Amino acid sequence: MIYKYLPERKIVCLDMRSFYASCAAAMEGLDIGETPIAIIGNKKRKGAIVLAASPILKEKFGVRTGHRLFEIPDDPSIRLIEPKMDFFLRVSMEITRFLNQFVPQEAIHVYSVDESFINLSGTERLWGPPEQTMRYIQEGLYHQFQLRSACGIGPNMLLAKLALDLEAKKTDIAIWGYEDVPRKLWPVAPLRRMWGIGRRLEKTLNNMGIYSVGDLAHTPLEKLEKKFGIMGNQLYHHAHGIDLSDLNSAAVEEQVSYGKGQVLFRDYEERRDILTVILGIYKKMCA
Repeated sequence: MIYKYLPERKIVCLDMRSFYASCAAAMEGLDIGETPIAIIGNKKRKGAIVLAASPILKEKFGVRTGHRLFEIPDDPSIRLIEPKMDFFLRVSMEITRFLNQFVPQEAIHVYSVDESFINLSGTERLWGPPEQTMRYIQEGLYHQFQLRSACGIGPNMLLAKLALDLEAKKTDIAIWGYEDVPRKLWPVAPLRRMWGIGRRLEKTLNNMGIYSVGDLAHTPLEKLEKKFGIMGNQLYHHAHGIDLSDLNSAAVEEQVSYGKGQVLFRDYEERRDILTVILGIYKKMCA
């Protein structure tokens, strides 16, 4: 019954498929759908990590993000490309500018280099229903950047993100509403598939007898708050698909400091490269 009192916004979580590999393919004039591509931090080090892999590299050779260079088969069709972080960031910024053609800047929240939230509430008279609008956007992204995308649509950021992660990456577009929570969200297990739950928290919840999102949703709120404090309250409401956070919520008052970390592809020694990384972190923090 509480759902009828919640805002029905039109929030989209947009993800660029195989972003780094696709950008590298465009840069090298390759076809991402036909060429096995591995983004490697340092091609001279056999232990270098695969930072990104094209779909065909995953399907044909079983090579995925996190594998090592020495695990990649010695096949002449595989292209090894070192990352060009400044190029990736420029493409990311251009994508944000592209989205700005459909919604004002304050309706866009850059979540990461390859993922953004968009508030389409009130744009129906301009572009039509949200699903139709996203079709326009996806087609435009492909024609302009040669980048394919997937998106989840929901009444809040949480359900939009879950629709993306749990369904849209297989279907391109997925729409979740509050009415879908029992059928689509509650069966989700293991718990680490739920946005915001990592392996450590999952283990703690498992020790409490909670193994699925449905178990979490039916755990008494008082029990979760006693165990986790304010985070327990959030876990309970997220398990019911409830998220009242704003797209561009202001920083917490009286916050005296904050930090942002990033794992680098390699050692950065040149001033230009260092400034590129700082720009990327600054862009995300100010989004």
